[in-house]
Amino acid sequence: MTAIIVSGHGQLSTGLLDAFEMIFGHDEKIIAVPFLKGEGIPQLQEKYQVVMDQFPDDNILFLVDVFGGTPYNSAVQLVFDQPAADVATGVNLPMLLELAAVKENSDLETLRQQLKMINQEGFKIFSEVIASANKTLHTIDEEDDLL
Repeated sequence: MTAIIVSGHGQLSTGLLDAFEMIFGHDEKIIAVPFLKGEGIPQLQEKYQVVMDQFPDDNILFLVDVFGGTPYNSAVQLVFDQPAADVATGVNLPMLLELAAVKENSDLETLRQQLKMINQEGFKIFSEVIASANKTLHTIDEEDDLL
């Protein structure tokens, strides 16, 4: 089993968790830990440790907002020598939804690979989606003309 700690600057993590729960429902192993104005690495690490201690037998996956930011740096320092923990950046709602659906039956390495796939497939630009759909429709029309 894997517990997920979502963190970011300001109330980003609590907002993401709220949106996640509107769609997916409550998941006791997905916890938001906000990094608030005026806090530093020691305070954030203390909050992280409190959450990690709730899941002593689980893998821990941190999902944070920005590579190199305080939420990231704080998490990295805690998991540096722990093979059952990792940190991923670029947290977003599709990422949370996908991971929640697969985390029960996946080990940490599988979740890492899933994250890479989610980020590649989850990024869309409207004009490119429409262009691809139009190209597909055009190809279908040409095939129909041949019949």
